[in-house]
Amino acid sequence: MKKQINQLLPTLLVMILILALTVTTYHISFKQEEESCYNRLENASNAIIQSIQNRMQDDLNYLRLIGKDFSNEDHLPTYEEYTSRLSTFEDASLFERVDLLMQNNTMYTMHKDVQPIQSNDFLTLNADTEYMDLVHTDPLTNKKSVNYYVPIQQNDSVVAYLVGVIQCDTLDEQFYTQIYSGKTQNLIIDTTDGQVVMNNQDILDYDTFSTNGCKLLSPKKDVIKQIHALKSGVVKFEKDGIKKYLCYKPIEVFNWELIVIVDEDVAFASALTLKKNYMLMVICEVVILLLYCGFYIAKVRRISNKSNEFEKDLNVSQTLIQCVRKLSNGTNQKGAIEDILKTICEFYQAERCYVLDLNFENKQTNSIYEYGNRNDDIHIDNMVRLCLENMELVQRFFENQKSYYIEDVTSEISKTSPIYSSFISQKIHSIILVPFVDNHQIKGVFAVDNPKQNYYQKDFLESLCFFIETAMTREKEKKHLQNLSYVDSLTYAQNRNHFNEYIEKNRCKELHFVGVIYLDLNGLKEINDKMGHLAGDTLIISASYVLQEIFADNLYRIGGDEFVVIEQDVLESEFYSKYEMLLKRMKELEISVATGYIWKERCLNLSEILQEADQKMYEDKKRYYSIAQKDRRRR
Repeated sequence: MKKQINQLLPTLLVMILILALTVTTYHISFKQEEESCYNRLENASNAIIQSIQNRMQDDLNYLRLIGKDFSNEDHLPTYEEYTSRLSTFEDASLFERVDLLMQNNTMYTMHKDVQPIQSNDFLTLNADTEYMDLVHTDPLTNKKSVNYYVPIQQNDSVVAYLVGVIQCDTLDEQFYTQIYSGKTQNLIIDTTDGQVVMNNQDILDYDTFSTNGCKLLSPKKDVIKQIHALKSGVVKFEKDGIKKYLCYKPIEVFNWELIVIVDEDVAFASALTLKKNYMLMVICEVVILLLYCGFYIAKVRRISNKSNEFEKDLNVSQTLIQCVRKLSNGTNQKGAIEDILKTICEFYQAERCYVLDLNFENKQTNSIYEYGNRNDDIHIDNMVRLCLENMELVQRFFENQKSYYIEDVTSEISKTSPIYSSFISQKIHSIILVPFVDNHQIKGVFAVDNPKQNYYQKDFLESLCFFIETAMTREKEKKHLQNLSYVDSLTYAQNRNHFNEYIEKNRCKELHFVGVIYLDLNGLKEINDKMGHLAGDTLIISASYVLQEIFADNLYRIGGDEFVVIEQDVLESEFYSKYEMLLKRMKELEISVATGYIWKERCLNLSEILQEADQKMYEDKKRYYSIAQKDRRRR
């Protein structure tokens, strides 16, 4: 796969280079368009400023001319003179109206005639020059306004003021501000107190332009500070997730300064087509690149999958050969089968795998082989019980004599089935089951619990079952032959061969809590002579039965009428209790025996205590024959 990827790299690099060139070209073009946007916005702002300057200059000059005329007269103008002079000018100027503020705190207004002044505005003015006041609420209209005051002087004193009232909400209509088709926001700020004089969309306040309110996209740190330092300029910022351009310039009229804001989509309207084309081109190139890479990777993956399948098949074959070789070469078939189960457990990444060799006729287990979670002893017992107690169910389950892979026990097995409850109690979620079949009869089960890989490799297990079954048959035959060589054919007790092997096995070992009994039948020769060997064999069998009943598999027949009992890990009281029971049972059956017994808490040499028990048995036998001889003489 590495080779195929290396072959893809040159083509991939060329396509990435083309994509990088496209993105670079797009970036350069957009940078140029952004510069053009700055220039357009600045030029448009200059046009607005020029319009404001020209209009204000014209209207203020005319207002000054009227004020000069009133100053040259020898009396204050009457209301009629005031209205005749100002009616035409008021309609054509940027002033909402022009009032005449009198010294007696009365005011001429074009709309309401003579109005009394509630406050001492005239006295507080105290100015003999023209000036513009701050934004305030007009008492006549209750709207935000700014007033321009032109003093009227007679006899070197101010006797009245011409008050030009500029209404803020209509100011935008007086200037040419329809740049970008009227989609900009144009504001005039009075920097004396930060009040908004003009806001064409009435959606933004001067307070908005703070560092917290604007996220700069330019290197400038603070919009207000930087623009105040430059006194003009264009910046790019983001507000409420929308990218905008802002132009800030002084108007050079009073303390007014202009802010023009336009959204990026509006500013870049001419570049939208270019942007879309470039984006479409980049998307197409990316899609082609991804499709090519996807096609090539899919091709490489197909090759890799075939290679993996080949490797898996090869792995299965090698594992099978490895298992068969262990069974063929190993003299210890039981150990070989356990090694194979370990290999299988690793092959499937399973929790457990085991072989149950069952005898359904006698409802018993011939042999069990397992590997995995050996701490769960209940598991094997449950599986054996499940098979033996539900013989018909197991036979039906394997009626097709084929293997099964149950991927999900909860969905594939009926919840009323004892198989389901047994599996759930043993935390078996998935399992592979392969039957051992002989003459169309189920003889056992090969199972793998909770496999995590190679789930569907059942053929592997089916092939291996033949060899395992053959190995188990050989193990049974070996065990049968071993039993023949270790078991006495008359009494079925363990014979002298097994006794000698036991002695040799424990020759150099330190044993603890060991009890030994030597036992010999008295009068066997007389019974054989008088009653026949059949009667003698019956006596031997009866004595052996009593010994096996009490001492089970710890009994050895080492001669014609001689038996040895060797028990390990038995308490002294328990051992002597069994000995007393032995003598009692022999007496009840009228079997005369000579015995020698000994118990040791710690035994360093087993042969020594056997010899000691043997000596005691001969002493007991001498006493028996001595008493028997005296009885014969007496008779």
